Amino acid sequence: MLPTLDTVSFDDALPLSLHTRGEYGPKLARETRLALRVISAAPAGSDGGDAQLLRLEAKLDLALELALFGRHPETPACRACRLGLTEIVWLQDEAASIGDALLRLSPNPDSALTLFLPVSVRATPQDGRTLVRTQLAHTFDEATRDAWEKWVFRRHREAIRQLS
Repeated sequence: MLPTLDTVSFDDALPLSLHTRGEYGPKLARETRLALRVISAAPAGSDGGDAQLLRLEAKLDLALELALFGRHPETPACRACRLGLTEIVWLQDEAASIGDALLRLSPNPDSALTLFLPVSVRATPQDGRTLVRTQLAHTFDEATRDAWEKWVFRRHREAIRQLS
């Protein structure tokens, strides 16, 4: 039901919400860049790693989650969405504002890790609902864009493997 994107993409149900563009600044940009570094890194145990290092990583993950739950206690509603390199789309029941906005996205429904992405929003009616298309703004620095692309490519490859 979601449109095909022009780049590699993957489908998921993730917590996301749109907010006014005025909320985005250097602090959220830094938080997003650091969060993307975490999610774009190789997954734990992908190299069969040492058990002590895996336990240490699990403890660090727990500490990170506890700190983030204090910072972002509320979680947006999960929505079925399609994420690509330059665009994110989903259907919603309510109308959406068109123009610049800030997309709040949690890459994992069970995590408080949150990305804040400046986007340009287009919305069109579709089957009694609203199809929301968000174009990622070109405000990412190179490191942030690289981390976003690594994460999207990895999730795209995982989706292909699951179909096989």
